[in-house]
Amino acid sequence: MGRSGSCCVADVADLSGGEHLFKRTTSVCPGCLRLLEVDVVIRAGKVYFRKSCPSCGLSEALVSEDARYYVRAYSFARAGTEPLHYSQQAEHGCPTDCGVCDEHEQHTCLPIIEVTDHCNLECPICIVNNQYSTHMSLEDFHSIIDGMVRREGTCESVALSGGEPTSHPQILELIRIAGRPEIGRVVVITNGLRLGRDRAFAEAIKKSGAYVALQLDGFTADAHEKIRGRDLVADKDAALGALKELKIPTQLVFVATRGANEHQIGKAVDLLLEEDHILSLNFQPAAFTGFGGGKYPGDPMDRLTIPGVIQRVEEQTGGRLKKSDFFPLPCSHPQCVSLTYLMRMEDTSYLPFARFVDFTRFGTLLRSSATLPANAEIHEALHDVIHDVFARQDEIERGPEVLAALRGLLLQMFPDRPLTAREQVRIGEGRAKSIFLHHYMDRHDFDLERLRKCCHHYPQADGRVMPACGFNMFHRGAAKGPDTAVAEFARRAPNGAGRSLRVVQGT
Repeated sequence: MGRSGSCCVADVADLSGGEHLFKRTTSVCPGCLRLLEVDVVIRAGKVYFRKSCPSCGLSEALVSEDARYYVRAYSFARAGTEPLHYSQQAEHGCPTDCGVCDEHEQHTCLPIIEVTDHCNLECPICIVNNQYSTHMSLEDFHSIIDGMVRREGTCESVALSGGEPTSHPQILELIRIAGRPEIGRVVVITNGLRLGRDRAFAEAIKKSGAYVALQLDGFTADAHEKIRGRDLVADKDAALGALKELKIPTQLVFVATRGANEHQIGKAVDLLLEEDHILSLNFQPAAFTGFGGGKYPGDPMDRLTIPGVIQRVEEQTGGRLKKSDFFPLPCSHPQCVSLTYLMRMEDTSYLPFARFVDFTRFGTLLRSSATLPANAEIHEALHDVIHDVFARQDEIERGPEVLAALRGLLLQMFPDRPLTAREQVRIGEGRAKSIFLHHYMDRHDFDLERLRKCCHHYPQADGRVMPACGFNMFHRGAAKGPDTAVAEFARRAPNGAGRSLRVVQGT
């Protein structure tokens, strides 16, 4: 070891050689999933986990391509917000008590409800276990929505996932059930095949008021074949065409994978900036977990991480977006999510908020939301930003234009009338877009510290609310692919906990 102990932020610039211990944390053995205390080491400007399992031996995994980013992210750590009610009491300790227990450090920012285990693709990178056996019943779905509202009071978004949620025979009814006043937007996470092929269905989605999160992992046949198993260029073009023609509010989800589509990251950013109906772009560096991803041919020592994707965004957009435009999301663990907001200027171009906002002072604006909500907290922060920009406009890129755009944003988001909870979430959509980078964990880079602060949760029909990465790795039983044994501390649903509408595959 170059030295022991931990590195401070100021040290990072000097870590060009040797090896430095940054901290210790709890991870898992990539072979047997045993919980282990591991060393987090910095070497040659990158961050690695070093593990020693008494059964499987030594292993290492890359955690971050940029040690400077990794270390500085911790300065954005914030205390979490408790839900109104927890699902259960802690008994054995994390991650055994997932549900979520009263030791979990963050409420649910985004509930993801898996409404079916049917799908019309077999993706090599897929993190879930599609058994083609069940669709969630309306009764169970009602119960989950009621439980989320009871625990959270209001939710900015609720996401419907699967499987492929559009294969659920009652998907439109599920959207209707979720569209209650306490929920700002209902988002359908879809591969888009049905949207592009079934015009009547696309029109029904538009009429329902739902948003669409479209899987779009690239723009060429080879990228789709590597990640999704077949050429989907025509299918994705058809889906994009329907979403644009019907002006359905859209988020793009791009699973960024080394050797498959990393060269097409900039084109996804271009699409976001070109299309008014596309509100947000979510890059997800590939997680090697699940029935597909657990056996996907990825190298844990040479993989894309959040800083690597940001680097490619800068390179492939010609500097229109820069590494300095992205900041860790404070509400989750700071290593989980990075983001930037882009403000629409009067000439319809977009400028990252980081060019005129000091996020070390105005961290309130960093939200786990595709757009800025029109709530009292944001209102106060925008007022302060306007005063700050007014005082510094000669020093700021396009300062007078920024000031005019901010004033317009404030007037649009906060009209002289009370806003409903749904209006608060939706009203600023035409004036700001976002790019998120969310790195789900796998058996190589799992960090218990991150799991405890997770804010993306899977609500279950039995009342549990499972933090996403813990659920995907341990409780599905697919961390290394379809033959993975369930971790010894996993908690499965009790028999009969979930009622389902059972159908035959293909119906």
